[in-house]
Amino acid sequence: MSGFVVDPIFTQMQAIAFAGLLTFALVLQVVFSPKRRAIMGGMKFAVASAVVAAPGLAGVTFVRGAYRLGYLEEGRGFWEANLRSLVWMSGAIFAGQMAVRFLPPMSWLSRDLGNAGRAVWSERLGRWMGKQQ
Repeated sequence: MSGFVVDPIFTQMQAIAFAGLLTFALVLQVVFSPKRRAIMGGMKFAVASAVVAAPGLAGVTFVRGAYRLGYLEEGRGFWEANLRSLVWMSGAIFAGQMAVRFLPPMSWLSRDLGNAGRAVWSERLGRWMGKQQ
């Protein structure tokens, strides 16, 4: 019982929570980012937004939930299980974000999403500062 590694317990509820949160995040992005969506195209914007949002949501719902349940099942206390699962969650989010940032298919989408956001803000700041376009 003194080891740090534990077998995670994945449940169907974690998958449902991940799908629901990802869907909610995508709906918010599509509704509140019409200019970026227009620059990138609807489908590419939705896929890029999903790729960027997925590591954080997966780390919280899948990894932390599974390791927390694993630690609780092993007999650890509530606080210990939550704190130990934070370490696994942080590592998973970090690894996922590095993959999204540097691995080719995902890095192209995240770069295009960032460029679209930069273009929107550049145009917006130019308009606020009185520059004619």
